[in-house]
Amino acid sequence: MDTRAFIAIFLAVHTALAFLVPTSDVREIAHAVYLQALLLVWLLLLGSLILFVQVARKRMLRPTHVMFRVARRHRARFCEGAVFLVALSLMMQIYMVLKVSIPSLVPFFADPFLADFDAILFGQDPWRISHAWLGAGATRFLDMFYVMPCVIVSLGMTIWVCFSKDRAFSKRSVLAIIMCWFIIGVWAALALSSAGPIYVEHFYGDPRFVGLQSALPSDLTATRTQAYLLENFGAPGFGKGISAMPSMHNAIYLLLVWMIHDRFGNSWQLWSAIAFEATVFVASVHLGWHYALDGLIAAIMVPPIWYFAGRVETISLPVLNVAKSKSRAGHPA
Repeated sequence: MDTRAFIAIFLAVHTALAFLVPTSDVREIAHAVYLQALLLVWLLLLGSLILFVQVARKRMLRPTHVMFRVARRHRARFCEGAVFLVALSLMMQIYMVLKVSIPSLVPFFADPFLADFDAILFGQDPWRISHAWLGAGATRFLDMFYVMPCVIVSLGMTIWVCFSKDRAFSKRSVLAIIMCWFIIGVWAALALSSAGPIYVEHFYGDPRFVGLQSALPSDLTATRTQAYLLENFGAPGFGKGISAMPSMHNAIYLLLVWMIHDRFGNSWQLWSAIAFEATVFVASVHLGWHYALDGLIAAIMVPPIWYFAGRVETISLPVLNVAKSKSRAGHPA
């Protein structure tokens, strides 16, 4: 089965589901699409800038002319990449709608189990370990790291996979990203519906993580964002929704590790990606967003998705086989 067809079917199914969930709101979806369209424009501008810099570094005369010539020569790749970019943008809107609906479909129930399992794995709540080892300065660094560097890496990762010269790698990566967001971020999140450590007192009345709340300064981006999400809990809209398990921050950057290993093998790029993901993992626990188990479960789920995305073209659908058989029967050699 063609990877692009599988992407289209996967997106179509989840798009239909997004309009059926209780929190679906056409106006909010339209506003979110507008915001994503603005982001797409900036991504395309960034891609054009990267192409311009690559041409300019070769010190060619008339770099703009050369850039347009390169774009024309590789128009098939760039057109497909632009379609992939739109597909990923659409995927994010669908995910946001479905994420907001998770607690209404399956009320939070897994937090006590996840917290207890964390304590068994680490001998105590993992956030206590990170806060014992890391001071106030490290907390602010992790708070900053969890936002802007992650945004930059995510945007760079998106441009890379959409417009890679290796189109087989591009298709596999785009499919893997979409599958991660829906399989891990929606279906697994439904199966293990949880709010995260920072919200345990609010949703369960359990003061277990009050110490964590006290350890996080009120002016952190994480603290302000957590308050915003709680204030808008259940309301549809871009950037809203509470869901902890599994961690999508960790899942996406673990997927990036697999992508880089596929492209570069055991290289400095791979170890840089591993270090980046390790920092994300620590930050997700340290800032109260996730249980350590959220990242560990993501680490278990990502490899099979990456493997499947690379094997999807070997899948043979019975319907297609029947159609091919009839075609051969009607047109003998």
